[in-house]
Amino acid sequence: MKRKHIIITLIIGTALGFALGLAFEGIVGKAYAKTETPTTNITLPESTAFESMATGTARSADYEIVYVYGKRYIIFSSGSDIEVLEYD
Repeated sequence: MKRKHIIITLIIGTALGFALGLAFEGIVGKAYAKTETPTTNITLPESTAFESMATGTARSADYEIVYVYGKRYIIFSSGSDIEVLEYD
């Protein structure tokens, strides 16, 4: 095939692929939109919901140990970065 025919075939294939992509976008988009799980009512314990146990500073980060519904977490914050770890 001549170079001109190859270029025209590529242009037509690209245009056709683009048109098919736009035509079937709704079907694919609807499939991804339905992946949400329904929320259920969660029963939480009646004890203290949140309690700050300790705060402080370590090098360039501030930390706070908190007690939330029976679990302890340590929260590090440095500027706009925040990291939460489960603390045993």
